[in-house]
Amino acid sequence: MKKSLLLIALLISGMIYAQNAPDTTKLWKVYGLGSLTLNQASFNNWSAGGENSLSGTVLLKLYADYTKGKFSINNNANFKYGIINNQSYNKPRKNEDLIELNSQFNYKTSRHWSVSGLVNFTSQFDNGYNYPDDSTVISKFFSPAYLTIAPGMLYKPVEYFSILMTPITMKGIFVLDQYLADLGAFGVDKADTLADGSIDSGTGKNVKVQIGAFVEFYFKKEVKTDLVLESKMNLFYNYLEDKNIPDGTLPLDFQWQTFVNYSINKWFSDNFFIHFAYMPGDVFIERTGIDKKKFSVTPNDKLQIKQTFGLGLSYNF
Repeated sequence: MKKSLLLIALLISGMIYAQNAPDTTKLWKVYGLGSLTLNQASFNNWSAGGENSLSGTVLLKLYADYTKGKFSINNNANFKYGIINNQSYNKPRKNEDLIELNSQFNYKTSRHWSVSGLVNFTSQFDNGYNYPDDSTVISKFFSPAYLTIAPGMLYKPVEYFSILMTPITMKGIFVLDQYLADLGAFGVDKADTLADGSIDSGTGKNVKVQIGAFVEFYFKKEVKTDLVLESKMNLFYNYLEDKNIPDGTLPLDFQWQTFVNYSINKWFSDNFFIHFAYMPGDVFIERTGIDKKKFSVTPNDKLQIKQTFGLGLSYNF
């Protein structure tokens, strides 16, 4: 709850700053989107069935672009946090949690080509659980966190579409919580196993570095009045051996995110978000056994999908 209040405060402060930000005479272009989406459902003697629920999601997207001559910087930050409370569970639990920071540096070498470098950081605010089990933490702040540094060439044939290509990219996976690192969560190397089959606590690696090829396709355009489509797809091919990836599986990470926002008026909008992810080195963590005191860590080499839709208060600045 404290994390959601913090994000609401960031949202309000961002709006205030945008209204009072000084004019930087075209070198900088600062803009963004903030929204608060609330959903409520109530049922009483409803023959078809249903469950009372209340949920809310805070979204803040910030952009800061700098251009001077052939040199440009594109920065953007995405923050998202949501909670839901169902009658049967009767406890608030999160259903959205994202921290994402991006910076891209470009130097034009021709009309459509630039020498470019991308830095991306992704993590989350709060603890994550494998609901309905709310006693086992399976993620938290900086567990995981991902850092990608990708120098390469940028092809931008039009203002709203670009392709970044880099043959050598560094991708770092961070799991600072030692308990999760010992389990091998999110693809880091798990702890050693002792002779009795138990885990040698503290020997799991907190950081894993991957080197590989990277390509990212980016599209952002107002496709019609008040309707903005933003889509980003990237692929990362790991050159290094990874024992967490099953034999015969291509060491290719795939991420595709699409965000659609329609502004009904200055204060209201609806938005749609869908995220596809395929990361063959990722794992599931869950309790197993009759007493639920053991943990099962299994590869998650399936396509992961997350989708949200919301209608609520919104402000573009």
